[in-house]
Amino acid sequence: MKSIVMALGMVAATVQAAHADACQERFTALYLQLDQGVPTKSLSTVAFKGAPASTNEFLYLSQDHYMTVPTSPAGPWVLGYNNALYQSADEGKTWEKIRDMETAQNADKARADKEANAATVRNTACSEEELDGETVDVVAADITVSQGMVTENRYTYWVRRSDGFIVKAVYDTKAPNFEMVTTQDIEQAPGLTLPMPE
Repeated sequence: MKSIVMALGMVAATVQAAHADACQERFTALYLQLDQGVPTKSLSTVAFKGAPASTNEFLYLSQDHYMTVPTSPAGPWVLGYNNALYQSADEGKTWEKIRDMETAQNADKARADKEANAATVRNTACSEEELDGETVDVVAADITVSQGMVTENRYTYWVRRSDGFIVKAVYDTKAPNFEMVTTQDIEQAPGLTLPMPE
């Protein structure tokens, strides 16, 4: 009898380990995405501990065509297009070029940075939740981000089961001198168009 109990315990432990590994693999795959492969529109709220939250709308067509619109507090719009960064103080009526960018090189660096950070993924947790009347997968983990400064983070993704689209993400970040939480509510935007400055 004792050997049967031990065997069942070993099977349960093996199943749990396999589930944990699968959860970690899923989190890592979500984290390593540079985008979701379709135009998107997201509302982002950034809350630094001890300060009022700020919000912005992020509109994304591709790694070389996107726009940020600060909504609270309002501020200049920022547009990335054709290897350059632009700013508008009149809600997109006119654009001033701020600087040139190397979009392809930036994407390569972002990918390399993410791969380095992914080696620190730990404490993964996978579950499900009701969101806007639909059951979604919730995939979370701790991760250390080492670019610029070292931060400890808890990232959580809400993933639609029908197509694997991330509909919500929360990034809880802690550093020696600040704490912040960024929340993104994301939707697909198939008809999205963005300005194209001359």
